[in-house]
Amino acid sequence: MFRVLLPAVISLIVAFVVDTATAQGRPAPSGTAAPAAPAAPKPSGTAAASRVDVQISVVHATDSESGIDPRLSALASSFRYFKYKGYRLLSTQDADVSVGEDHSFPIEGNRRLKVTLISRDDTRARVRVEMTSDDGKLLDTTVSINRGGTFIVAGPRFKDGILMLPVRADY
Repeated sequence: MFRVLLPAVISLIVAFVVDTATAQGRPAPSGTAAPAAPAAPKPSGTAAASRVDVQISVVHATDSESGIDPRLSALASSFRYFKYKGYRLLSTQDADVSVGEDHSFPIEGNRRLKVTLISRDDTRARVRVEMTSDDGKLLDTTVSINRGGTFIVAGPRFKDGILMLPVRADY
């Protein structure tokens, strides 16, 4: 199980370091990629003030193919730090989630990714990310995602490569 979780843990650390450095106005550390530019803020009203649009992409990273799916161009600079030659978008799902609410996304390999919005402010959303399979819990972590930013969870094996799961928070 450790060998399965190690790539995911490394990816979480890299994404956290990049996200934290960018939020504090510092350049990303050498050897890491800066997240995609934040989207324009959505207007906030009473009902919208505690909601976040969470988007999950499922990417198959492999050496049996080469190149990056054009639909993943915004994430291309992040992929150069992984050892794979090919990145293909398998699916994209999204949900509008309120503070305290969760949403579960089915993903390839008979797995589920549950995202719970813990809190959000004007600059970032705190999100709990849990991945499970028939064998039990594979990942359980809490991260801060900059408004309009993306956090990449990577590591579960899939076919001849791994799955990468960019989690985006827009509001």
